[in-house]
Amino acid sequence: MTSGLELREVDAAADDGVRNSQPEGIGRVAALDGLVCWNNLGRNVVFADRAFRPRAIFGTTLFPDEDEPSQYDLDVHSILEMPELGLVLVLNHLGAVRGFRHRDILERANGRAIEPSILWWFLADVERTVTVAGRLVGSAPRSDGGIGLLVSSSLEHLPDRASIPTRLEALAFGEVTALAAVPSDDGPLIAIGGVAKVALLPLIDDEVGRPRWEADLGFRVAALAWHRGVLWAAGPDCVETVDDYDWERLGGGGYAALDPTNGATVMGGPLPTDVAWGSGGVAVAPFGDLLVVAGRTGCLHLIDPRQDAWLRSTSSLAGASLGIAHTAVVGDQVLCGFNRGGYRLHSFTQSAWESDS
Repeated sequence: MTSGLELREVDAAADDGVRNSQPEGIGRVAALDGLVCWNNLGRNVVFADRAFRPRAIFGTTLFPDEDEPSQYDLDVHSILEMPELGLVLVLNHLGAVRGFRHRDILERANGRAIEPSILWWFLADVERTVTVAGRLVGSAPRSDGGIGLLVSSSLEHLPDRASIPTRLEALAFGEVTALAAVPSDDGPLIAIGGVAKVALLPLIDDEVGRPRWEADLGFRVAALAWHRGVLWAAGPDCVETVDDYDWERLGGGGYAALDPTNGATVMGGPLPTDVAWGSGGVAVAPFGDLLVVAGRTGCLHLIDPRQDAWLRSTSSLAGASLGIAHTAVVGDQVLCGFNRGGYRLHSFTQSAWESDS
C-alpha cells in the first residue's frame, strides 16, 4: 500500500561543465553547513542551497584537451568543510584539493560559475577523507592497498599550489575502508573502519596515538557516521578482494551502532541483499532514529535499528542496477544519486515510503 508517495527528481545541473567520455553518473553527494554539494562525474561540481537550488558551479579542468585526465580531474572523492579556514574542499581522484571560500559560494545564485581560491596537491587515489583540527586525514591510496592512514600537516599557512605534507600512520590496522571524525572533550578522535573491524584513534598534531578501542564486526565497514552520540558503522558482507569496478559482487552486510567509550555494539542487525555498495559510495546513513538504505535499482529501504526491523521501501527507479549509491540526509529528505544512473538526483521525504507488508 502506498501512502503520500513523495519522490522528486532534482535538477542535477549537469548542462554546464566539461565534456569527455565519462559514463554519466553522480560521484559524491555531501550535506555541509548551509549547502548541499554533488559531483556530476567528469562534468562539474555543484554547490546548492538546502532546497537543492544551485548557487555556484565549478566546471573547468586542468586538462581541457585530454579526455581521460579530464575525467579523473572531475572524478570527486570527497567534498569537505574546513571551517577553520572558511573553505569547502573538493578532492579529486588525482589528489588535487581545490578550496572554495564558503562565503563566495553563499554570495552566488542561479548556478553562477565559480573557481577555487586555492589549489593544493594531496596523494592520488584516496577514497575516504575527513577534516580534523585543520588537517586532512585520509585512507592510504587504493593503488597501494589502502593500508594505513594519511595524516597531513596543518593547512593553515600552506601556500597556493603546494604539495600537502603527509605522514603515513596506523599501518598495523591494515586496510582502511571508512573514516569519521568523532567529537571529544579530550582532543580530536578519528574512527577508522576496515575488514570486519572499527577502531577509535586519537589525533595528536599530525600523528595518531594508540587505539582507544578496537571492535570486531561481521561485515566489511564501508560507512561510518557520528550521529546522536553514537558511532554508526555499516558495510557489505566480507568477500575476497573486489576490484573497484566489480561493485556488483558487493551485497548485503550489516550495521552496528557503537558506544564511543568502549566500542560495544548498542544496536545492530543485517541489511537487505541489494544494497548499492561500492568504493567511495555511501549507501547507508542515519536518518533521525532510523537508517536509510539505498538499493541497486534505486529503491530506498527504511530500517528501525531499535527493533531490528525493516519497516518499508520505496518502489525501484529502474529495472536494472544503477551502480554505486551516493546519499546524503538533508533535514527530512534523502538526496540520492548513482554512479551509473545518469546525471540524475532523487529526493525522498519521510512520507515517500511504501509498506512492505
